Amino acid sequence: MVSKLRFVFLILLMIPQSIMFWMAFDSPLRGNKYINEIEALTLASALFLILVMPSLVSDWLIGKHLNSMRQLCSRVKQGNYQELLSLPNEARDEEDNILTLMRDMNWMARQIEFREKALRKAVDDLQESRSRMQVMAMTDPLTAIANRRCFFDTLERHFKALVCNYHPISLLVFDVDFFKKVNDNYGHQTGDIILLELARIIQENSREGDLAARIGGEEYALLLPETDSQQAVGIASRIHKSIANHDFILNENQQISVTVSIGVCTISQFLCYFDKEKLYNYADQALYYSKNIGRNSVSVYDPDSHFIHKVA
Repeated sequence: MVSKLRFVFLILLMIPQSIMFWMAFDSPLRGNKYINEIEALTLASALFLILVMPSLVSDWLIGKHLNSMRQLCSRVKQGNYQELLSLPNEARDEEDNILTLMRDMNWMARQIEFREKALRKAVDDLQESRSRMQVMAMTDPLTAIANRRCFFDTLERHFKALVCNYHPISLLVFDVDFFKKVNDNYGHQTGDIILLELARIIQENSREGDLAARIGGEEYALLLPETDSQQAVGIASRIHKSIANHDFILNENQQISVTVSIGVCTISQFLCYFDKEKLYNYADQALYYSKNIGRNSVSVYDPDSHFIHKVA
C-alpha cells in the first residue's frame, strides 16, 4: 500500500513541478536566483512529501480499518453477526493485505455464527431428549400413567408437605381379581387391553392433583393429597362401581367383565414419624383383606386402631 501511495504522490507532485520547469524553460525567469531557489524548495518539499505522506496516509487508512475490525470483534463477542465489515463484493487478484484480512474476519464471523447456531440446536436437542427420557423414566410404557418410581417419589414429597402440616393424605391400592385367569384364557394381548382400560377409568374418576399410577403387573394406586377418609372411600367406591359395570371389549363379537379389590388408608394426624412406606403397607393390607373376604370389594385400614373393615 505504501509503495502505491508513493507512486500516486510522485505523479501528483511532479505534475506542478514539470509545469513550473516548462514555463521557466527558455524564459527570462530561467536564470533568476529566486526562481531557482523556489524550484529547489518545491522540489525538496515534493521529495519530502513523497517519502513521508504515503506512510502517514497508510497509517491513517490502516488505523481506520483496524477500528472497524475491533468493532466487528466486539459485536461478535456480543453475539451480533448481522453487521459485517463493508468490503467490495468481489476480491481482486491483487488485493492488499488489509482487505484480505478483513475478508477473512467476515468469513470467521459467519463461521462462528453457523457454529453457534449448530451448538444451540444441539443443546436444545439434548435438553429435549433429556426431558423425554425423564418422562419415560417416570411413565408406565403400557398405560402411559405414572410408574412405580414416579408414584413413590410423589408420595414422599406429598408426605413431607402435608402430613407434618396437619393436612390429610389418602391412598387407594387396586388389584384386578383373577387377572391370571384372564391372561390364561384370553391371552396377554387381552390382558393389556384390560390394563389400559383400567388406567383410563381410574384417571376419569380421579381429580386434578391426584396421581394415578401402575405400580406393578395388575396393581394400581391412586394418591389423593388433601383428602380425608370419607372422601377417599367415596372415590374408591365410585371407581369400584365403574369398573364392575364396565364391559371390556376384546373384538366385535367378544367382551368380558372384570372386578377389582381396593384397599384404602388415610393419614390425617400430626404423625411426622409416620413414613410413606407405612401408608402404602396399610393400604396394601386393606387390599389383601378385600381379596381374602371374597374380592370385588373396598376395605379401609384405620391407622389409629389398626382395624380393617369393608365399606363396599
